[in-house]
Amino acid sequence: MKLFRFSFLGLLMGLTLLSQANVAHGETDSSESAWWIAGPSTDGGEHPVRRSPSDDRSYRYLTLENGLAVLLISDPDTDKAAASMNVRVGSFDNPPDREGLAHFLEHMLFLGTDKYPQPGAYQKFISEHGGQHNAYTSMENTNYFFDVEASHLQAALNRFSRFFIAPRFDAEYVDRERNAVESEFRLKFKDDSRREWDVFSEQVDPAHPLSRFSVGDLESLADREGQPIRPELIAFYQRYYTAERMSLVVLGAQGLDRLEVVVRGLFANIPTIKDAGGASIDTAPNEPSLVTFKQALPFQLEVKPVKDQRTLSFVFPTPSFKDKWRTRPDYFWGHLIGDETDGSLIASLKEAGLANGLSAGQGFDTQRGAAFMVQIELTAKGVERDEEVLQQFFAWLKLARQQGIEAWRFVELAQLLQVQFRFQDKAPPASYVQFLSSGMRDYPPEEVVRGAYLMDQFDAGLLNRYADYLVPDNAFVSLLAPEVSDTNLVSKQYRAPYRVDGLPPETVTALRRAQSPGLALAPANAYIATAYPLSGKGGESLRPVKLANDQAIPIWYYRDQVFGSPTGVFDVRVTTPVVETCRGVALSELYLALVQDSLTEATYQAGLAGLGYALYQWHGGVGVTINGYTDRQIVLLEKILGAMNEPRWSERDFERLRSALIRDFRNTLKQWPVRQLFQQVAPLLQGSCEKPGLADQLAEIDSQDLAGFSDSLFRTGHLRFYGGGALSEQQTRRMAELTQTSWRVGRAGDATSVEEIIALPPTTLEHRIDVEHSDSGVLLYVQGHEDSLLERALVATINGALEAPFYTTMRTEKQFGYVVGASVMHLNRLPGQGFYIQSPAAGEADLRSEINDFISAHESVFAQMPDAELERIKAALLANIEERPRNVKEQVARHQEALDLGYEQFDFRDKLAEQVRGVDKEKLVNAYRRLLVADSRRLWVTTGRTSKPEAVLTHGQVKDAGKRLYAYPR
Repeated sequence: MKLFRFSFLGLLMGLTLLSQANVAHGETDSSESAWWIAGPSTDGGEHPVRRSPSDDRSYRYLTLENGLAVLLISDPDTDKAAASMNVRVGSFDNPPDREGLAHFLEHMLFLGTDKYPQPGAYQKFISEHGGQHNAYTSMENTNYFFDVEASHLQAALNRFSRFFIAPRFDAEYVDRERNAVESEFRLKFKDDSRREWDVFSEQVDPAHPLSRFSVGDLESLADREGQPIRPELIAFYQRYYTAERMSLVVLGAQGLDRLEVVVRGLFANIPTIKDAGGASIDTAPNEPSLVTFKQALPFQLEVKPVKDQRTLSFVFPTPSFKDKWRTRPDYFWGHLIGDETDGSLIASLKEAGLANGLSAGQGFDTQRGAAFMVQIELTAKGVERDEEVLQQFFAWLKLARQQGIEAWRFVELAQLLQVQFRFQDKAPPASYVQFLSSGMRDYPPEEVVRGAYLMDQFDAGLLNRYADYLVPDNAFVSLLAPEVSDTNLVSKQYRAPYRVDGLPPETVTALRRAQSPGLALAPANAYIATAYPLSGKGGESLRPVKLANDQAIPIWYYRDQVFGSPTGVFDVRVTTPVVETCRGVALSELYLALVQDSLTEATYQAGLAGLGYALYQWHGGVGVTINGYTDRQIVLLEKILGAMNEPRWSERDFERLRSALIRDFRNTLKQWPVRQLFQQVAPLLQGSCEKPGLADQLAEIDSQDLAGFSDSLFRTGHLRFYGGGALSEQQTRRMAELTQTSWRVGRAGDATSVEEIIALPPTTLEHRIDVEHSDSGVLLYVQGHEDSLLERALVATINGALEAPFYTTMRTEKQFGYVVGASVMHLNRLPGQGFYIQSPAAGEADLRSEINDFISAHESVFAQMPDAELERIKAALLANIEERPRNVKEQVARHQEALDLGYEQFDFRDKLAEQVRGVDKEKLVNAYRRLLVADSRRLWVTTGRTSKPEAVLTHGQVKDAGKRLYAYPR
């Protein structure tokens, strides 16, 4: 099931459930009592907190005297600490004449507080101590979060807590930061999800807050005569930023008692509702609890997109799901409707060549109403026959309502959630605290950790009541497609062309009566395991070993004895010369898409049961990864290999997926300018294929070409295997032997291939691209002078020193744009540094000049850098390099990283950390002058039309300029 989240909410930081984690050694059963193995974790707190049996962390839930709800998490083994504050205020609370005020307020809290008045002080501290930070504003919530080296949690909380007690709202930065909000709005002006949401919100009853513009811009946040924005901003903060509206989660290595002392000392002074004049945290009595529209449902929209995409969406307004969390009608109906097995709606639509995918589930859920939403990704043929799709969709809904409300289906779905919770992996601390803080308002204290996975009350009546909303009479239907014509309206904020029409009564009557006898609901899931063999736990972390075999094919094997997980990973990649051309890459992408599409119906339920796979194309060939519970991995592998060896697809499938890939590749030309700039670097320096070029290749390919390609794919090549986690050595060998027998490749010397990277000359090269966006964009790529770990360490240290000041200078001080940054840009083993800006306010020449000036000015900063500051920067780098994996997947990713870079002793990070420790001030200053000033090897990639052919480089021209290559075996 692809659980649906309406696109705009995804942009506003929609959260997803976390998956599996650690469990004790041995086998566990799947009985009902497994829910309760761990029992409540009280640890002296006010409330017990139920946790997963695999979770070795301690929890404490308490409420401070001022009303602040707090969840403390003690994890002595964590390398990173984290915190998240959720404030129960969002865009729904904006004054009608101040749209975007909540979002603007979120920006302002980062720009100085009473104790830390400098606008970049918080960001600089977090960056210098190995952390990251961010925030988001949604309809009813604003969430702030960070992570940091565990030893610096208290100092970070000291700075963080002042956001909610005494922000400065400096008048100068109030004026400046409006430009950042405007820049964020302009950045996504051509984002189709935002445009569709803009059209949607214009149909909502103006009395409902969903009808309002949530992001804000210079107009909505302007100083008006007798009405400056700053006093309104402060008044909004004072009314809504009260302790009773907040929920705080703090995760650290300290014990719970120490964490409680710190939190009480820092957050007890957050003002209360009484201090704010008694502002209620509940829905205002006059506000509707169901989303209503300007005209009566049902009706339909047609919207013309910027990108080449085709989506048919259905929105069904419903009451909130929040207090139904033990039955989860939204999740239940999303599961049923989003099914992809044989007999499902999407299987039928694919077979007819009408659609490529379907998502279903909760779109949004607020105190002022919720919505269940379904999106169908149509083909061009599906747009032509949209009335047929409409009929089949409502026939599918009717079938689900008539036959779907069965206890066994509910129990099966509950069991899937139960298994996820039992074997829950430790997630990155910042993600975990953010997830929990936003959920604390939805669950009682004892269920704040388990609540998102709990589904234990089957209520047929409740499920039926929500099903009554999933009918034609309650439908808002929207078609987003390039074929849309005859539009007569334009949305106010994002200027999207559209039209709106009522659904004729005869159409509604026909949809009520829709029948589709070929459709069938999913059978019971045969992939749900009854036992979960576990790896070891608490032992020493082992490095992979190379297993002996007859043909000297690398089979790397890692036996987990740290995480106690029932999951494992098997990966095989083949290096083959048939993908060395862009035509070969295009063919391989289409071949893999067709194979995966052909496997959907057979493997869909395996994915639901925690057994997944991925087919991928890489720069040397193709690969397969299987991950999840180990018991049935070899069965899944057999299905995949069978589909790859004897691919079976119809001409209709071929055209459907070829068209989808062509569209996706060409849509890269509609991405944000900065994204397009980054996509130029690899084609220029490595000769890799640009996505629009792959689209052109696919346009010339027919099904016979693809059949010939699939026959030749495994004729020549060599293999690399990896097995790890709870997979046994015997399982890994069997899966490797099965793959080798099936593909009949792998003999040593069958194929040789290298990845080449051009060594830039000690000068400046320039490349310009034309983009369909009003913003200007520049990217400066600075290449390291050698392939060495010392050079990599030096570049990383330079970036660590420049990252925060570059952001503060270009975004906060100079207000060039919302997308600004400095980052490492390593290509394989070759180090690199990047600087980028996308701006609605300045042209490319000015942006280049500003970056050059910044680099020149910081030469003296490096020369005068105190030793203590250099040590802080190095410590932050080391915290990230040496951070321990939290689960099997992260450990496997480290092993794959080492293998890809050629470190078969799996000591890449150890050796890099050693080089970072050896960086001193003299080495750093010399490296800065060499890399960025005196002997700089630069490539500028910028936006802007040009009539000068020399401003549009090719890979060959860059290669001629460089005259030297770095070559890496593949």
